[in-house]
Amino acid sequence: MKTMFFVFLGICFVCYLIRTVFNVLSYKNSPLAENKIIVNSIFIVMGILWFSWFQMCFLDPIKMNIPGWIRYIGLLLFLIGVFIFIISHIKLKGFEEKGELIKGGIYSKIRNPMYLGFIIWIIGFPIFMQSLITLASSSIWILHIIFWKILEEKELEKKYSEYREYKKRTWF
Repeated sequence: MKTMFFVFLGICFVCYLIRTVFNVLSYKNSPLAENKIIVNSIFIVMGILWFSWFQMCFLDPIKMNIPGWIRYIGLLLFLIGVFIFIISHIKLKGFEEKGELIKGGIYSKIRNPMYLGFIIWIIGFPIFMQSLITLASSSIWILHIIFWKILEEKELEKKYSEYREYKKRTWF
């Protein structure tokens, strides 16, 4: 069981690195980042990443002994993170094809709600599962997500003239 945890931790780490490399390639306007096979592969990598991460939560060899009410706060954080992700994804539908900056709905308050949702859920679920190493590893994943956010925002500033003003009115 301990071995499988570390296998999934390694898979998560490799998947985060692959996604980060893809984001850098995209930021540098590499033709590789626009290759349909590579883009579709990134979706598969993200699926593997999240599957591995959930396995880490269940297989974590060091369990925290925390009160039930704190565990349920973790569960609530997880559910809020998933909700934010889903709402932001629904709002995103259709706008990517139009090439418009999304400023309505959840995007009127939060610039990167999907990334924020990820961060909240990778903190909340390990608390609920009492998974100490998985919770500690969240700091690594959060750094990757913040790096993705920074690259994406630089790209959006180039693409949309109103993005700097939009950044002043919104959080994260």
